[in-house]
Amino acid sequence: MANCDEMKEGQVYVCPGCGLELRVVKACEECGGDSPSCTCTADCEIACCGKPLALKK
Repeated sequence: MANCDEMKEGQVYVCPGCGLELRVVKACEECGGDSPSCTCTADCEIACCGKPLALKK
């Protein structure tokens, strides 16, 4: 699953359906840890081809 609060700069996420790859250029600074200023929700999952992006290993 790919949510902005879990993504770190330099990581690459890949779509398991089509192989699209996205590299994190700038991490979300609003949602570090349990920040009360975070406006992201559990349903802000980043997906492609109807499937969540996965961290490339």
